[in-house]
Amino acid sequence: MLRRWLRLRLSALPTSFAIPIDGDLGPLAQAIVRAVGPGDVVFLRGSIGAGKTTLVQRCARMLGITDPVTSPTFALAHVYDGPRPIAHLDLYRLADSPERDHQELLAYLTEAVIGFVEWPELGESWLPPAAVTVAIDVTADGTRQVRLHSAAGARAD
Repeated sequence: MLRRWLRLRLSALPTSFAIPIDGDLGPLAQAIVRAVGPGDVVFLRGSIGAGKTTLVQRCARMLGITDPVTSPTFALAHVYDGPRPIAHLDLYRLADSPERDHQELLAYLTEAVIGFVEWPELGESWLPPAAVTVAIDVTADGTRQVRLHSAAGARAD
C-alpha cells in the first residue's frame, strides 16, 4: 500500500518540466527512489550526454550505495550492492549486436534490485514493463526537458 501511495505521489508531479543543464537532479532522483522498490525497473530515455547516468548516480547515493557508479556502456550491466541494491543496464551497444542473448541481461533485473535501464527502446520486446519512465531531452539552450511517466499502481504489493 505504501509503495502504491508513493507511485501516486510521483504521478502527481508535473509530467513535464525543465532543469538547467547544470541544475541539480537531486529532486528528480528523490522522487524516483521514493516511488520504486526492489523488483521495479526505471527506463531512462535520452540522447548521449542528456544526464541519464548522472541521474542513476544520484539515485544510487540516495539508496545508500557508496561505490562509484559508472556508465555500463561497454559492459552493458553493473550491479551495485547497498541497503537497496541496484542493477544499471545500458543497452546502447545492442544496436551493434542485436544477436546478444537477452536472457543474460534479464538475469540482472531480479526482484532483489531496483533496475535502471538506459536506452530501453533497444530492448522493448524483452524488457519487463517500467514502473517509471524518465525521458530527458536537451534543448539548444542547454536546458534539460524532463518528461515523467509512472505506472502508478501497476504492480501488486
